[in-house]
Amino acid sequence: MILPAGLYAWGSRSSTFSVDDVMITGMRRTSQTRARQLLEKRFLGRNLFRVRTDDVEKALSPLLFVSGVRIDRDFPSTLRVRVREHVPAAYVLAGDSWYLVSRQGIVLGAVRDEDRAPKTALQKGPKHVVRRLPAVLAGRDRLKRGAAVDDDDVEAALLVLRALPAETASQVASVRAAADGLRLRMRSAVTVDLGATTRLAAKATALAAVLSYYAEQKVAATYIDVSVPDRPLARPML
Repeated sequence: MILPAGLYAWGSRSSTFSVDDVMITGMRRTSQTRARQLLEKRFLGRNLFRVRTDDVEKALSPLLFVSGVRIDRDFPSTLRVRVREHVPAAYVLAGDSWYLVSRQGIVLGAVRDEDRAPKTALQKGPKHVVRRLPAVLAGRDRLKRGAAVDDDDVEAALLVLRALPAETASQVASVRAAADGLRLRMRSAVTVDLGATTRLAAKATALAAVLSYYAEQKVAATYIDVSVPDRPLARPML
């Protein structure tokens, strides 16, 4: 809302427009109770005219999933905040710490320390986390919260996860670089070779089709190769 200069000058000094209520929408992954606490601590009693978008974003910065906000002033005294959220995509092991990374490759924050060997940690994922996401091994020792991931292996893994249908992506336990390309480990213990990050749409379609076929046949697979998506290979459990 664009306000006339005179109205803003008067309103920004008037006690009539002190914030006494905060309304929040758009939150699916973040605790609305925690967000409300942060906003009320910062803005209750503050002049509604003087609340800025960047002030609200700063107040919510402790919350990992908040990517941005839009504010509306419901005069005389209600601050309305609509939150945009990151979509979490993977846990990334960099050095001795796990980080949560968004679908678009933004580091949302560190979530756990790690003292196991990288191979074991990648197979098991971070300890004591509720959200089930694929585990990815980074080629660097540290990631920076709020920054874009600058790591070839992680970027390649995110490309794959974005290409997969949602149902297939939810079954991925880990993604790692192998000598001949990327390798997935599914939660059903199936190993999947993707090869290079080319023709990902075709490879994703082939993988979904093979997994669906085996599920329909009620036969477990141990290995799938879709590096040549026109000629996928699969090995059933004997």
